[in-house]
Amino acid sequence: NIILPKKALKRDNRYQQDKKRKLCKRRAAIEPIIGHLKSDFRLSRNLLKGQVGDEINVLMATCAWNLRKWLVIATIFLFWQKLGLFFVKYLIFCGVG
Repeated sequence: NIILPKKALKRDNRYQQDKKRKLCKRRAAIEPIIGHLKSDFRLSRNLLKGQVGDEINVLMATCAWNLRKWLVIATIFLFWQKLGLFFVKYLIFCGVG
């Protein structure tokens, strides 16, 4: 069921209006990610055969996306740890400092 952003109906109550708005915002948040997967992770062209090949191609692209995010987080964490900023932040978080 595809919900397109359009003007709310008069018969909709507040809950239904908020629900439609939330679903449209969620869809708007996902579309740029799909665009990046198509351009950066070669999702636009599928060289694998059949429906299983389509599923494998999507899984490989999303795994590459998640791996890239994890590597960025790990790099930042290791950089902070090397500078000693992680421990200072940890002590402030625990209430020591």
